[in-house]
Amino acid sequence: MQIIYNRIFLEHKTNSHPECPERLLAFGDLEQSEIENGEKYLRLVYNEEYTKKIKNDSKQGLNLDADTYTNSKSYEVACYAAGAAIKAAKESNLALIRPPGHHATAGKAMGFCLFNNIAIACKWLNERGKKVFVVDFDGHHGNGTQDIFYTTDKVLYLSTHQYPAYPGTGWVNEIGTGRGKYYTINIPSPPYTSDDLFVGILSEIIPVIKEQYKPDVVAVSAGFDGHKDDPLLQLNLTVNSYYEAGKLLSSNFKNIFACLEGGYNTEVLPHCVSAFLLGINNQKMNLKFRESATASAANVQREFESRIKSLKLSHDGFWGF
Repeated sequence: MQIIYNRIFLEHKTNSHPECPERLLAFGDLEQSEIENGEKYLRLVYNEEYTKKIKNDSKQGLNLDADTYTNSKSYEVACYAAGAAIKAAKESNLALIRPPGHHATAGKAMGFCLFNNIAIACKWLNERGKKVFVVDFDGHHGNGTQDIFYTTDKVLYLSTHQYPAYPGTGWVNEIGTGRGKYYTINIPSPPYTSDDLFVGILSEIIPVIKEQYKPDVVAVSAGFDGHKDDPLLQLNLTVNSYYEAGKLLSSNFKNIFACLEGGYNTEVLPHCVSAFLLGINNQKMNLKFRESATASAANVQREFESRIKSLKLSHDGFWGF
């Protein structure tokens, strides 16, 4: 897996906001990729009315909600982000893009997100007969992705995230409806959840999904705001978690792609992404940036285990975990 990047993603910007161009500038002088404007792919998730609204609001530089801004370039940048997500799906690479996407529903921009990049790519894969497993390890719950695929069994959505936290969704009883019942799996982690519990639960669940769901493609919403030094959350993960997540995915699946979501500490974000890529590419964890793996306190572990017990009960034994 390699990085897909283009300087167009720096053009979405405003003053004093955590979702800023500096997130990507922190990676240094990255090689630029050829990326198509993905406007034509928006139809996979969005109707014409919604797309026109985002385009017009962007022209005026309006805020879409209290957290989600636009400037005159935002619509164009977001279209290229969608194009990069499709490119990542085609090439099994990581799209280092912004604005992020997993909070955007089919009818609402929110949480820094204009269009849901990972959902657009998943819909594109569905149109080609592919069954997709979404792994969202961003520290916030991807309510938009969950909402878009809540009634289908063609996309299985797994999210591990801090709870309670923005956007307030992602409890264990949110499991899907209709044909999508049991195809949403939420792992709501208490604050200060550490590497041990994060890696442990993914190690338990992912092999089960491999055997029972047998996805054609794995789509990763790669958010890194679960890192212990991220300013927006209170999780206690280190680069070791992201390395182990990558290694776990590559040892269970062949066709994997990823899109950048959160991660707002610009000093550690590049190291988190590098660790994930080392893991997914089955390379040694040889980062110069080293952190000792973290262990959860006893009270955090008890709460986490209680939530996992409730999760399993919510799924009525449908999955073998």
